[in-house]
Amino acid sequence: DMFIKLLKECGDDGWDMGHITHTLTNRRYMEKVVAYAESHDQAIVGDKTLAFWLMDAEMYTGMSLYTSPTPSMCVDRGLALHKMIRLLVLGLGGEGYLNFMGNEFG
Repeated sequence: DMFIKLLKECGDDGWDMGHITHTLTNRRYMEKVVAYAESHDQAIVGDKTLAFWLMDAEMYTGMSLYTSPTPSMCVDRGLALHKMIRLLVLGLGGEGYLNFMGNEFG
């Protein structure tokens, strides 16, 4: 939710790393926390997911090199930011990391 709020309020070049670090590590001493970053196309909270905030409709139309021989800058930027967000959440988020696996895996 913090990253979605950041995407709504300011561009990625205006993110305050001190604020992000503080938010991800701010918990009671010895409190066990499981962190996650949404990465599929259905949000838990009813809003657009993180991937949709980063890439929006390009997530469906701009990912194929068969339909467009030139890579989509929106998808490249979105994937790069999503990877950095997942790395931050994995490293600072707590004692566990929740990885989402869609229903396409049965």
